[in-house]
Amino acid sequence: MDLNFTEEVMYTLPFYLGPLFILATINFLRKQKNYRLNDTLTNATIALGNLGLSFIFLLAVVALYTLVYNEYRLVDLDQSNPLIYLLAFLVYDFLYYWNHRFHHMIGLFWADHLVHHTAENFNFGVSIRISYFTELTMWMTFIPMAFMGISLEVFLAASYTQIIWAFCIHTKYLKKTPRADKIFNTPSLHRVHHARNRQYIDKNYGGILIIWDRLFGTYQRELESDPVVYGVRESYPSFSPLVINSYYLKTIWQKIKCSRSVFEVLCSIFAPPAWLPKNANKADFYSLTAKVKSKDFKPKDPYICKRTKWTAFVRFSSIVVLFTYLMSYFGELPTLPLVSLSLLFFWLCHFNGLVFDGAKLGLPMEAVTQVLYGLILYWAIETDQAAWITLGTATLALISLCNYVIYRTRPTAPVELSAELQ
Repeated sequence: MDLNFTEEVMYTLPFYLGPLFILATINFLRKQKNYRLNDTLTNATIALGNLGLSFIFLLAVVALYTLVYNEYRLVDLDQSNPLIYLLAFLVYDFLYYWNHRFHHMIGLFWADHLVHHTAENFNFGVSIRISYFTELTMWMTFIPMAFMGISLEVFLAASYTQIIWAFCIHTKYLKKTPRADKIFNTPSLHRVHHARNRQYIDKNYGGILIIWDRLFGTYQRELESDPVVYGVRESYPSFSPLVINSYYLKTIWQKIKCSRSVFEVLCSIFAPPAWLPKNANKADFYSLTAKVKSKDFKPKDPYICKRTKWTAFVRFSSIVVLFTYLMSYFGELPTLPLVSLSLLFFWLCHFNGLVFDGAKLGLPMEAVTQVLYGLILYWAIETDQAAWITLGTATLALISLCNYVIYRTRPTAPVELSAELQ
């Protein structure tokens, strides 16, 4: 099994991050505010984590799908017939609707899918803001296609069509599409799906076709009388990808601790997100943010100065370099550099998130970074790796240290902003 992902990184990374930064740059030059730096880099780092883990998880999913298709398919379909692609598209879209709906209905699945909904801006970056573990919860719904005799190649064609469509509908443009809204999941309808407005919650689950929502009673059009406000009722507490990917799991654990029976424990894990144990105090689960009316809701946007923003962007550049090297040589790396690189990647993503939170980060935070770099540097020197690996590691460690020094000497928020943020 090939665990080096050089080709996957080469083709996928530009497709993931290229459009995001092109659109963000255009947005910046036009002095618009739909692509904030904190939100954009958080989307990108979450996407990288998802991408890396998906490369690995998909090997198992593909192997399982192939096994079911080869050994247990119920009918033999002509895979060369163009109609097989139409069948696969319709079946995939139908299963996607229910997969998506289950992710809103089942607490454990919501812990995964919530990551996508925590975005409080709506742009292309949201389309790649996907949980680290989404492949672990997505695959089960689509295995019936293998039993139906739809080959892996045809299944992947239907899947990629869905992915491309999903990228395209995460936009605030195309305001009114009344005719298309009757058949397709349009940007307008998907904006509704991402809204925190009460009447918009849990609506429009469809992938490409919206007809399933019309059939099963979850259709809702965008209303001029109720402008869409993005995010979740319980606002996420951080820009850190690690916090965002784990914070609803903490809520599930709180529910379990409040449970007084096996039934309540099971409901804590699998019941809809709104469910609470009988003995639970709502104040422990829902902050004041949940009570804020949508028209009064403001996206989370702590103040950080330009100097600190530059350090965050430089750190993100280092994250991309580390990710590319790690995934390209994943199957060849010994345990020490593999573990150190993996930990360093997630640590730097977390570090950047805390910077965007406006947190005061002490020397121990940077010390962890330097220790991880030191372990990689030790391995490179001890095993006589290529000079570019040793030099590159030392350079990134030095850049990280300089970033920390600059961040530590950052100016505080201006007086007028400080008062507003308190």
